[in-house]
Amino acid sequence: MMKKNININKSIKHISFSIAMLSNLFSISSCRSAEHDNIVVVGGIAAVKINLLGSDYASGKSSNQANLKEMGLPVNGNVQRQSKMITPSLFFEAELAPSNNDAKKSGNTSAESSALVAGDQIGAGMKFRIIAYKQDDNSYQAHQDYTVGEQAQPLMLDSGKAYTIIAYSYGSTSALPEISTGEMTNLSQAQIDYDDNNKDLMYQKTEGFIPDGNNPNNKVDIKLRHKLSQITTVINSYIGNISEISWADLRPHHPQGVLSLSNGTMSRTYESTERLNFSGSFPTTTATANPVLINADTGGSLTGLFSANLTVSGTVNKTIDLPNIFKITPEYKSKLTINLRKCGAYFGPNDTQWKEFMCQNLGATEGIDPFSPEAGNHGAKYQWGAQTGEAGRYISQSDDQSNSGSISGWNSTLKPVGSWSDTNKTANDPCPSGYRVPTDNQWMDLVYNTNILDNLERIGSWINDNTNYTTAIYFRTSSKIRTLMLPTAGYRDGLYGDLKQRGNGGYYWSSSGSPGRYHFLGFNKDIMFGSAREMNIGISVRCIAE
Repeated sequence: MMKKNININKSIKHISFSIAMLSNLFSISSCRSAEHDNIVVVGGIAAVKINLLGSDYASGKSSNQANLKEMGLPVNGNVQRQSKMITPSLFFEAELAPSNNDAKKSGNTSAESSALVAGDQIGAGMKFRIIAYKQDDNSYQAHQDYTVGEQAQPLMLDSGKAYTIIAYSYGSTSALPEISTGEMTNLSQAQIDYDDNNKDLMYQKTEGFIPDGNNPNNKVDIKLRHKLSQITTVINSYIGNISEISWADLRPHHPQGVLSLSNGTMSRTYESTERLNFSGSFPTTTATANPVLINADTGGSLTGLFSANLTVSGTVNKTIDLPNIFKITPEYKSKLTINLRKCGAYFGPNDTQWKEFMCQNLGATEGIDPFSPEAGNHGAKYQWGAQTGEAGRYISQSDDQSNSGSISGWNSTLKPVGSWSDTNKTANDPCPSGYRVPTDNQWMDLVYNTNILDNLERIGSWINDNTNYTTAIYFRTSSKIRTLMLPTAGYRDGLYGDLKQRGNGGYYWSSSGSPGRYHFLGFNKDIMFGSAREMNIGISVRCIAE
């Protein structure tokens, strides 16, 4: 057979193939092979052209690819989010989404023009290999190595025989490794090593190709599939300029592996990390890492990790450590966005007089997105002056949501004046170290500034319903960026502790007042206001930084 191939090759002046490169990582622009008049067919042997269409990743739906563990915010348009509190008023928000970049086409409009996408390795000088195996017994028939942009030899196959065509490339201009004995024996034994120095391993399997010796235009279309996952990481800081990012890693990444040519699956050995390089200029509020290729398959398990050290505003050192939140599937391309946020509000005009608040109500569920309107962010309810867990004057979030009726042992007597104070943080103040119950003046300054600048956002139905957890207000900057959310949690009646106005009215204690009537912030679907009520009603507490 090899002798026949040599004779035929001598009778062929040249064979060329054309290449269409990606216009998009999710759509391929095809092109025709260049036609030639000098194809010679001899006695049942067919010359086969190779038409390289480009490369692609799998579908951009993140439900099948690298996903973030759900921590409370539902999937929205194939995007998932997860939050991690660093301090009570500082948190990281991670978002993983499919990448769908628009195509960039070259200015060349000739028949040889190509479509280009940033980061794609299909380009002049890239090398790839084509191997043909007989479909009936998987035995080796022939192979040919190609270099993009150079004159090509055809693949010589028996006419009328069914073949399995294997194509692979390392996405590199480096020489392909010498074809192995296993590759030249049988498809069932054929495998290649993953090369961590040339990471962009690509592969395609075409079954049932039958060349026709009487057809001068036998052609195999090849579209190479990227076998690794590509992830681009972006870090946004909403608390100041990022001056440095160091020790940024994604895990797991496997530096060694073997790809089976019969089914395209990768077996992997030891686990390591893939270092990220944020090569842009600093300081900045947005830093983007160079895309990396990850050789990993977590098999649906949430074992992926992102970590980095950040220096923000020159002095604040923060460690992002988000373990066990990814499931990574090969062949997908995605974008990981990490947002560093503070919770608080501006008390003055033109985004001045910033005050930090805790991101959640006291007693809320830790670990969920503090900007998500859901049951876990409603928190506990307190009588004025009460401590956390104080019998008859406190109801936990779980009890508040499982019992909307009267509370056994609810204490309708009033707490002593001075249990909470405007001038100092008392022993009864339920807020953690560094925080306190806001004063009435603080709430009213916020109300005034927010109403004047129209920086309040309302969401939800505002229906009075014991199960309505999705109504809330957001305080925003002058550019309408959300900085604080207050759920509309209702209140507990002062006499028997019955639940009132969940989803319809929000009420938050201040430390201020006079005997018997203490002040709070209130809001509904129409207005936000300050008022005073009996101390024995149970309402929400949102702590402010001291």
